[in-house]
Amino acid sequence: MFFKTDEGSAFGRKANESDKTGPQGEEIKSLHNIFPVAYAKAPFTKYQEYNGIRGMNHTREGYAGIQRYPFIWAGDWPSEWQYFEPVIKAGLNIGMSGVGYWSHNMGGFEHVADPELYIRWCQFGFFSPIAHLFGMEHPNYKEPWNYGEEAQKIFKQYDDFRYSLIPYIYSSAYQNHKTGLPLMRALVLDYQDDPNVYEITDQYLFGDSMMICPVTTKGAQTRVVYLPEGEWTNYWTGETFKGKQYLNVLCPIEEMPIFIKSGAIIPSQEVQQFVGEKEIETITLDVYPGVDSKFYLYDDDGKSLDYQNGIFSLTKIELESNPNSTKISINIPEGNYKIENRNYLVKVHGSFSKTNVQAENSSEENITSFKISGNKNTILELYK
Repeated sequence: MFFKTDEGSAFGRKANESDKTGPQGEEIKSLHNIFPVAYAKAPFTKYQEYNGIRGMNHTREGYAGIQRYPFIWAGDWPSEWQYFEPVIKAGLNIGMSGVGYWSHNMGGFEHVADPELYIRWCQFGFFSPIAHLFGMEHPNYKEPWNYGEEAQKIFKQYDDFRYSLIPYIYSSAYQNHKTGLPLMRALVLDYQDDPNVYEITDQYLFGDSMMICPVTTKGAQTRVVYLPEGEWTNYWTGETFKGKQYLNVLCPIEEMPIFIKSGAIIPSQEVQQFVGEKEIETITLDVYPGVDSKFYLYDDDGKSLDYQNGIFSLTKIELESNPNSTKISINIPEGNYKIENRNYLVKVHGSFSKTNVQAENSSEENITSFKISGNKNTILELYK
C-alpha cells in the first residue's frame, strides 16, 4: 500500500483534472515551488510513523529535496511513438538532478497503444528505477493480456528478468541512498571525458554494470548502440566488443539490446511472484572478468526502519583480473543484520579451467560455474 499525491500543481487554483483545490491566498504565494515537497512529505512521513515501516508515495511534481519522499513519475504521456524517447530523456535528466527513484506509465497512459509500442515501452519500463504499469484506453486498462499472446509472453519474460535481479537492484538502491548516484544514469555521468555520449538520450546505465538500449523506432529490427571505453558483452549473444565505437545491433521484438560492462559482478536470485514469497537460499553471481572491480551486496529486512539505525549487512565481492588468471573473493557479510547461511552460484563468463572448488556442470558455452557455501570467506582462482 502507498499514497498517490496527485495534482500537486493545484496551487492557488483548481486542479486540471478534478474539483480539488490547492492552497490559496496572497500569503502562500511564496511557497508555490516548495508546495509539492510538503504535499509529498506529509503522507510519506505519517505513513512511516503510523505503520512503523518504510513510507511510499507516488507524485508527479517536485522541487529540490523531493528525492526524500519517493517516488516521482513522468506524468500521463500519451501512447504514441513520438513520446517514447522523450520519456527516457526525462528519466535521465531527473536522475542527474538528484532524484534516484523515478517511474513512468509503461506503454503510455491514454490513447490505444499498438502492441509493438507496448512491448518496447515495457521492456524499458522493467529497467527503470521503479517498474510502474498504469494506463487506460477507456474502458480497457494497459494490461499485457490485452495486447495478444506475444506481448503477454514478452512482458512476463522481462517481468521475471527484473525479479531475478532484485539483489542487484536493491544493492544499487543502497548505493543511491548513500551517494546520490541514480539507478538509471545518463552515460555522461560515468564517461564525462567522452564527447560522444553528451547527447545520447536513448541509452543509459542501469546500476554500475548494465547498459540498457531501448528500441524507440516502430518496426526497427536493428538499432545503433554506442559503446563507451572499456570492453562490453552483448547480454543475449555473449559476443564481446571493444568500446569507443558504434555498433549496429540486431533487436528482434523479444530483445532489447543490453550490454554488460567488463568487470561486472551481477547478483541475481530465483524468480519470485512477489518479494518475500520464498526464502532465497542461493545467490547467483554473473561475473565478467577483464578489469578489477568490487560489488557490495546489500541486505536488510526490506520493510522496517531498522536500516536507519545500522541494522543491515554488506557482503564485499571482489574481482581481480590478470591476463592469465582471474580471482574472485566473496567475503562473509559485515554488519548488524544477520544472514542465514546461503550458497553462491558463481558464473564466470569466459574460458577458464576448473579449480578445486565444487564445479557445476555448465551447458552454456564460455561460462564456467562454481557452487560454494557462503558461510566463510572464499577465494576462487581460475586460470586460462
